[in-house]
Parts: sequence; structure tokens; C-alpha cells
Amino acid sequence: MTLDSQQPRSSSATLFGTNRRKLIPIALALVAATAVAGGTFYFTGNDKTPTADHVSINAVPPTNATPSATPIVAQKMAEIPVNTASSGAQPVAMSAPVSAAAAIQPATPSASSTTNLATTLAMTQSDPIGARLALTRLLDRRELNAADEFAAMTSLRELNAKLFFSPAMSVGDPLVRVYTVLSGDTLAKIAKKNDVQTDWRIIQRMNGMKSEKSLRIGQKLKLPVGAFHAEVSKSNFQMKIYAGEGPSRVLIAIFPVGLGELNSTPTGAFMVRPKSKLINPEWKNPRTGEHFASDDPKNPIGERWIGLIGVEAHNQGFKGYGIHGTVDPASIGKQASMGCVRMSDADVELVYELLTEPNSTIVIAP
Repeated sequence: MTLDSQQPRSSSATLFGTNRRKLIPIALALVAATAVAGGTFYFTGNDKTPTADHVSINAVPPTNATPSATPIVAQKMAEIPVNTASSGAQPVAMSAPVSAAAAIQPATPSASSTTNLATTLAMTQSDPIGARLALTRLLDRRELNAADEFAAMTSLRELNAKLFFSPAMSVGDPLVRVYTVLSGDTLAKIAKKNDVQTDWRIIQRMNGMKSEKSLRIGQKLKLPVGAFHAEVSKSNFQMKIYAGEGPSRVLIAIFPVGLGELNSTPTGAFMVRPKSKLINPEWKNPRTGEHFASDDPKNPIGERWIGLIGVEAHNQGFKGYGIHGTVDPASIGKQASMGCVRMSDADVELVYELLTEPNSTIVIAP
């Protein structure tokens, strides 16, 4: 039995039905960052992701969001859709050509960094777009002390809540564009004809739509521009999502994750495996042969599956790994899976909307 045979499968009746239960290799450089205790960078575990059939009132960030405050031990039996646990993912800079094994040591906090942070925080009202980029760069440099890092993350979260995760438009924002709804449009059609490089559901989330049925001719919609990428830090059990690459990339969200038991989550650069993304998938445990139906509340991989495929010489053979949800939230922040990256269902739903093939790169660092 091959690993591929155990990939999660979708049920024809539920692939896009109501959610009832639930790189071209790019350079790696570990960017140390302290995760906000047990939470996500923007969304909380209580948020629900809008789907075509059901959208909770709390699924989309409020329009007027106000400030809140080692070597791999991978096994050939890699976890395809399997009961995965967590092993933290930390941000990895996609811009510096370095080996995944050669993680950059955290830089020493400096007085100049604190001064730069104060200057940047003062920009958030007058130049929120510039402040967002400046905060991303400060966090990527890893020169802030714990208190300043928390302040930077909090401010960036508040900026993203308004600039990206709300219907509000800001002139000159390179991450979004405006589209006027035409007769016969659906969110999927709008995404396709505008070359949106995300799942169409993110448009629903960004625009605060309870249902796609609320679309009306002449309506102005905010659309995302460009591709999104993930950087996972195993040592921090953390995933960062960036919009774009290089010096102009912007940190959009940070999530806690669970990883593979016995350090089995492979490292390196990955891409989303073609045609692997599934909603409400079926899954067969490759170790026990036990089958879990798509609506089984005990299905270990939850409501989303994003298959990964290695693009470096050392990880090209690992095709059964992925990013997925979980029915065991307590496993987030631990090594408990068969090697996959595990997330809370609310978090993985957002990641599912942002990461796509062949656009997104996923880097996993020690």
C-alpha cells in the first residue's frame, strides 16, 4: 500500500457541502518570533470560516475592527491523511538563501530597534500601509525584546483586521484591489476572471458576507492581490502566513500548530500538492486501516486537508504529508501527529483559503 493511497478523499456529496463537523524551492531562514499565548495572530478559535453554504455571523472580522490589544526523523509511512499532532511552526524568511537546517539564531534586542518600533507605531494612524510593512520588517529582523515584539504583533494584527480582513478599502494598498460586481457573477467566477491566487472563499471573508447570495450588481468588492506563503517553525510550534515574497512581503497571520511525533515532520520547502485540497475529507489510517467517513466526528484530520509535496532533493519523496484540522485541540503545540502539520479547525479553514497551488510555498524549518 503506497502513501498516496492514504491521501484523504472527498465525498462527492460533501466536498463543498455544509461543514458539519468539524515553490519552486525558495530560501529558508528561520525567523524567531514569540507567539501570543495559545492564540492566533488574528483569528481566535471561536471564529468560523465562511463556506458556500454556511457562514456564521462571527466568521468575518468586523468591518470596524478596533485595536485589541534537527535532523528529520521522517518515516516512510508518513502521515497522509492521518491522525496528526502538532510540532510548532515558526516563521522562516523566504528571502535569504540558507539551508533549512541552518536556522538563524535570534538576534540580540537593541535600543535602536525599540526606537524604530516607537516610530513605526506612531505611523499606524497616518500611514497604516507603511506601518504594516515596517512592522513586518521589524519582526523579521528578530531584534525586538519580548515586550516590544508583543506590541508589534498586536499593532500588526489590528492593522490587518482593517486593511485586509474587512470590507474597508485603503488607497494605495498593494495587497487588495476593488471589483464591481456584474450580472451573472459568483465569487468563484470573480476570482477566476481576476486571477485571484487564493480560494474564492477568502473574498467572502474579507467582505463580511454572510452568504454569497448577498451579491448584487454594482456592489464593490475587495479582492486579494498576489499569492500567500507559509513558514512553519518546528521549535516554536508556529505558522506564519505572508502576503508576497522578498522585502515587500507582509505578515498577515500567525497560528499555533501541532507537529509529528518523534520530530517526524519533514523540513524544507514544499508546495501545495496538485488537486490535493479537500473540504470535509474521508480518511483511512495507514497504520491501522481504520476508515473515517467525511462526516465522522471522530475523523482525526478535521474539516480541511492541504496536501504538501517536497520540492528539494531531500524531501521530494515525502508525498503523504499535509496541513489539516484536528478533533483534538489539546494536541496543538505538541508532537502528536504522524508527521503532518495540525491546526485548529478555525485556523486551518483560513489557511485553506489563502494557500493554493501552484502559487504558494510552504517552508518548514527546525
